[in-house]
Amino acid sequence: MAHELATTIDGRTAMAYAGETPWHGLGQKLDSNATIADWAHAAGLDYNLETCDVINGDIHVAGKKIIYRDDTKLGLSIVSDKYKVVQPTQVLEFFERYVGGFAQIETAGVLYEGRRYWALAKLDGEINVAGDITKPYLMLASSCDGSLATQARLTTVRVVCNNTLQMANQGKANVLVRHTSKFDADSVGDKLESISESLKLQAQMMKKLAKIKMDEAKARAFLAKMFGTTSDALNRQATRIYELFDGQAIGSDQDSSKGTAYGLLQAATQYYDWEGGRIQSNRLQHAWFGDGADFKMQIADELLTA
Repeated sequence: MAHELATTIDGRTAMAYAGETPWHGLGQKLDSNATIADWAHAAGLDYNLETCDVINGDIHVAGKKIIYRDDTKLGLSIVSDKYKVVQPTQVLEFFERYVGGFAQIETAGVLYEGRRYWALAKLDGEINVAGDITKPYLMLASSCDGSLATQARLTTVRVVCNNTLQMANQGKANVLVRHTSKFDADSVGDKLESISESLKLQAQMMKKLAKIKMDEAKARAFLAKMFGTTSDALNRQATRIYELFDGQAIGSDQDSSKGTAYGLLQAATQYYDWEGGRIQSNRLQHAWFGDGADFKMQIADELLTA
């Protein structure tokens, strides 16, 4: 399986981080006072996306355009001529209104040779579930091939194990901008001004899950339902999640997790973040943007009614 993290033109992994080494262990380390330009270079975001007509000899394809990188001239996609391009550096510049205030960029990078790009910033505050600490983050991500709408997304990271989880959809935890519309950083930022309310709702959800008791039989029955199997014949994924829940997950011995629905959610989250892909770069993509990200929230929603 190919690495999903891109490589810069000088051979580096197209990712950078500040602070402690992230769970995936990839990228260039920056200090906390790095500039936006420093971040762009270290994370491989210092390229522009250009467009040209789709032409093959005397044939011109009307209504379409090619998007390519200006540094490598690599063609990345063929899209409608109405497609609004968001430049890679714009995902970093978005945080200028927050950095130095209540957010600090911690990681940024490029996926799929330049087709997707993101930056992630840590927010002030934390969620405390019986001593189990989770910290909030704000991510901005986009794509140039139509695979991902430009999105500002609130997410959380559990300190003890670095498990990631999108925030509940209540409030304004996620803002999407389709590529048929021009990206307006100020407008997106304004829509996220209810960050504190979203954090409050996420904390309520986590604390509620920590109070729902989940014994062996209930955990196996729940996983059987989610994966379409039976309790006594769980498939490979469900079996591994159950093993993590039953004591093998990082932090599974904490009061918040031991024998609770919260512990089962964290077991599923650890599986998709740490074990779901064959290599680290693929796990990052899967955990943040792929099916794993959606399925973790689906599990959380279902556990609330278990």
